[in-house]
Amino acid sequence: MSECRIPENVKCYRPEPCTEIKLISGHYYVYRYSAVQLASGRWGKKSGPCIGSIIPGIGFKPNKNYLESDASDSITVLEYGQYAFIEDVAKSVKHDLEQCFPLDKAAQIFSYAVILYANGFVHVDQVQRIYEQTWLPVEYKDYTFKMGRSALDTLLDDLGRKTTRVKAYEQQCVDSSMKKIAIDGHAIRSCSDDNDLGEGGYKFKKLGEDQVNLLMGYDINTDKPLFARMYRGSCNDKATIPDLAEYLDYSGIQFIVDRGFYSKKNLELLSSNGNSYIIPVPTNTNVFKNVMTGRKYTSSFYYSSGKKHSRIEFWMKKISDTEKIYVYRDIDENEKCRYNYQHCMELGKSGYTPEGYEKAKDHFGVYVLQTSSKKKAETIFNDYKKRWGIETVYQYLKNEADFNDLMIQDYYKEQGFSFIMLITGQIHQQVMNAVKMLDDNTMSVSDVLLMAKFMKMELHGTTWNLKNTRKRDLQILEKMNFKPKQLIPA
Repeated sequence: MSECRIPENVKCYRPEPCTEIKLISGHYYVYRYSAVQLASGRWGKKSGPCIGSIIPGIGFKPNKNYLESDASDSITVLEYGQYAFIEDVAKSVKHDLEQCFPLDKAAQIFSYAVILYANGFVHVDQVQRIYEQTWLPVEYKDYTFKMGRSALDTLLDDLGRKTTRVKAYEQQCVDSSMKKIAIDGHAIRSCSDDNDLGEGGYKFKKLGEDQVNLLMGYDINTDKPLFARMYRGSCNDKATIPDLAEYLDYSGIQFIVDRGFYSKKNLELLSSNGNSYIIPVPTNTNVFKNVMTGRKYTSSFYYSSGKKHSRIEFWMKKISDTEKIYVYRDIDENEKCRYNYQHCMELGKSGYTPEGYEKAKDHFGVYVLQTSSKKKAETIFNDYKKRWGIETVYQYLKNEADFNDLMIQDYYKEQGFSFIMLITGQIHQQVMNAVKMLDDNTMSVSDVLLMAKFMKMELHGTTWNLKNTRKRDLQILEKMNFKPKQLIPA
């Protein structure tokens, strides 16, 4: 009987690659096979020994030969340091998952995200091999979850199709936030044919492929990603707000969004239920043109961020009983841009003209922000500038996590993977906070993870022993409140 005709409730228990299932006398037996080159020069497969049987709906039952060979070929040295470090510093993420998911499902989600964080984007076909080489199976030996392709496909499908627990987790994140949330979209190239969400979008020329759009919410005060959702590639930012307003409950939130979300309907949604918004006014609107024509800076304050200090002058204009517009000008930024423009004119660069300078000089360093918030002008400006934090999250997802070419076709799995990306982003935020504790500008997240990666666990008898450590590394890791385990029972 061809394996393609084996029922799904049997195939899902296939124990490892390079095995096939055969139906013999009403029972399902599992055989190993190997690739062989035939006399014709083509490749075929040669059946090996039977390693056990599968009971439909129950699982794989190994025989004695499989157990003996499995023991002799088992891994005795594990990747330990980076996984133990990530899990320890991000334990609050795992704890939050356990509040909304069964313990085994929470552990599976967390382990998947940890593997992606430690290695960058890993296709589902490769996760099981990496998982087996880490200490995670030892840590979660009492759980029944698996990390093979079938198991992860089921996980992603469940996360995208059975959304009650996912929504509960993201609602928990929103409710426990500092109530100042930036929302922004990010285009990701889709390399799968017939993708349910993949379409040509605004970045088609740059990406060279269809795209899917990831929308993410971010706490500007704690740097924590709060929720994530996938949308069609042709769906612009403006069209996502009504869906997002239905997806979760928001109360007392101040939203900080980019000009791409600007519409009358969206501003009403972002102001409902005790919420408020801060948004740049698009330059092609009458609101922008009117306020820039009548602007007159009447007050000022000092703004500082890191080592940057500058004086900001501003003007406020009310446009309704609940909404107003602030026009801010960063004086230092304005002077710097004027100098750079004039320098480009002196160098003869194309597009830099005296007429262009006169037209643009008063707009350099200018921010036109519309808001329904009752906060002071200085607070509005500071909160808007913090919106940049969500761009750093997207930079991580793009450059370090390498979530650039998603090879996923199914709608539900893609939505499920957006949740895994969210958890990976939350792990990144926790690791970033841990590295900041070092107060050392020469030490990056990559440096710390590489340092931790040196540490291995080696099996001796019934105990895993810590190996390949350096005193200096242990001292640095301890500053981040991480102490590796010396011994772990097998």
